[in-house]
Amino acid sequence: MKTFNNILAIETSGPICSIALRSEKRIESACSKNENEHGLVILNFIEKLLKKSGLKKNELDLIAISNGPGSFTGLRVANSVAQALAFANNIPLLPISSLAVLANQASIKLEKNRIFVVVNAHMKELYVADYFCKKDVIDVLKKETLIKIENLADSIEKNNFEICYVGNGTSFLKKMVKDFQISEVIHSDASSMFNLIDTAIKDKLYSSAEKITPNYLSGEDHWKKVD
Repeated sequence: MKTFNNILAIETSGPICSIALRSEKRIESACSKNENEHGLVILNFIEKLLKKSGLKKNELDLIAISNGPGSFTGLRVANSVAQALAFANNIPLLPISSLAVLANQASIKLEKNRIFVVVNAHMKELYVADYFCKKDVIDVLKKETLIKIENLADSIEKNNFEICYVGNGTSFLKKMVKDFQISEVIHSDASSMFNLIDTAIKDKLYSSAEKITPNYLSGEDHWKKVD
């Protein structure tokens, strides 16, 4: 099986730009201090991490991106940068669900197994997905879906107190679920993506750059209206 020793991870699906680089077993990371400045910082972050790890761009074995659903602008920035690097240096790309990244991050931070992700898609719509997380395994109980806010009540288990709800759309749950578990706002961190990346590598989910496109779920036109 092909080995991937030097892996760049990019997470820009939300308001924070997060980049991580794993070289052998060492992880270096960089994260924006301000929201929605992906285009301003992403290239500098990548150069900084490469220099810190003593690597050149063509020494990267794989580029993994949190590929949506999420912010139209953030996803376009990540895909544009990742594809440019991949094309120029013949590096494969690996797309990872942004909702799975957030669920993984929340499971690690909160030490919870059942994670239900609710992300505001604007225009009275939400991205939702339901996961069971245990160690390095994430089982998808409900695949990522775009729903109307008024249909949220039909997508959740109101009396299951084992579920922890995360994402910037959880505010819509307050009147629906009694004593539901809600965490503080959690922003996905690229440095926590590597267990998902390792699993996806085993499943050979990586491909050439031209085959990767952002997963908007709702289509590009939807995001042009809000950004």
